[in-house]
Amino acid sequence: MAAATARRVVTARAAAVRPAGTATARAAAAARAATARRAVVASAPAAGTSPIASAPHHTTSDEQRITRLPSGVTVVSESIGSALSVAVGVWVGTGARHERDEEAGRAHLLEHMLFRGTRSYTSAEVDQRFDALGGDLNAATSRDETAVVARVLADELPGAFPMLGEMVAAPLLQDADLALERKIVLEEISMIDDDPEELVFELLPTAVFGPHALGRPVIGTPEVVSGTDGDTLRDFYAGRYRPGRIVVAAAGAVDHDRLCELATATAVPADPGAGRPEDTNDPGSAPATAPRVIFRRRDTEQVQIAIAGRGPGMGDDRRYALRVLDTILGGTPSSRLFRAVREDRGLAYAVASFDDQHRGGGMAGVYLGTRAENLAEALRIVADELARISSEPVDDDELTRAKQNARARLLLGLESTQARMHVLGRSVLHDLELRSPHEVAERIDAVTAEDVRALAADLYAPAGLSAAGVGPDEDAFRAALEPVAGHLPGA
Repeated sequence: MAAATARRVVTARAAAVRPAGTATARAAAAARAATARRAVVASAPAAGTSPIASAPHHTTSDEQRITRLPSGVTVVSESIGSALSVAVGVWVGTGARHERDEEAGRAHLLEHMLFRGTRSYTSAEVDQRFDALGGDLNAATSRDETAVVARVLADELPGAFPMLGEMVAAPLLQDADLALERKIVLEEISMIDDDPEELVFELLPTAVFGPHALGRPVIGTPEVVSGTDGDTLRDFYAGRYRPGRIVVAAAGAVDHDRLCELATATAVPADPGAGRPEDTNDPGSAPATAPRVIFRRRDTEQVQIAIAGRGPGMGDDRRYALRVLDTILGGTPSSRLFRAVREDRGLAYAVASFDDQHRGGGMAGVYLGTRAENLAEALRIVADELARISSEPVDDDELTRAKQNARARLLLGLESTQARMHVLGRSVLHDLELRSPHEVAERIDAVTAEDVRALAADLYAPAGLSAAGVGPDEDAFRAALEPVAGHLPGA
């Protein structure tokens, strides 16, 4: 969760300020949400060519407009007539996946530093002004991007946006502030290490993706964080925060032309790169790696387990079937895992399926927390349910309920201006086609029982599953895993 302040949210799974994004609310939170009557999340848009590729100014619908500014910054907005507020974000195409091994965690550390004052505003002034506006200000770093987002009343946007824009375009990045933020991030790392549920999801990507950048924790390592000085971080900023990698997105009571004026004035780095070449490091798609298990011993009452296979990446059309599969398997209170593990046998409080989609790869799996004496039985049930959904097509009634649920969650989630803004920002940033909610709903409706079965068979084949665990006994954990994933090597 947040580091030192509720305004800074890091997640390797799906940013807490990102209702849609990579298809999960952050995986750990998704598990809790399913247990507590599944939270509503929005949909990630479909793959395709960039909507701005063919023209500098393009209208996608009566409500959505996209403009490429002369600076290279892209502005996208959706006007919602009934809204009184506007959700706005500045999105930067740099995240943990763009880091080299020796840079792991710097994108997140830099995100923290964006709150430490700008060319025109001190840190205290930003906080005080947003507090006076009654607005929300937040930021997140994911594997694919960094975003600074806010929600304010529509009339307050001209006063709020310059602060938001300067946080990205003109941060001070002073050495004294960095010394403090390093300490804060180190505390955040310790906080995750002390929270078994957080920790298991921090370990899982490494088990699934191995040494690829998608396998590294977004938050980084104590060694890299401690060793990052001011010159190094300023150089990191100069190489990555470039106009061509910045998208300004807004949804709600917003005037597109006025938003473009605001973005031109405040969201463009004054001296892009300061003569430094742009850093275009991108590791590409994650190559196939042997499944593995990672375990951390902790003296806990429960064992935390996350099991996952390689899943669809960002923009993969299989995500519509995945949304339906997730709903059936562990995404709702009537889902198979929730009923079989919790409601019928009382073996866990939290149990859910989840998925996480990125550029270059994704993962999909199952999470649960259970006492050590229940572990073997709970995982046998998980193994049975994964085998069943991979081999037997779901019946018509179950498929219909799942599609209705997935469609409703999509449409309900997109009543939020914040959700709409996140879909716009991530779609344009990652060159994904903007589709209306109703177009996405039609894709969900088109999913067949065979689509679900075939995808499950691909995702949950035992030979392709990796696992992470946190608990008191690694040998017992490995023995209990065998019905699900066989014998896995360590990592």
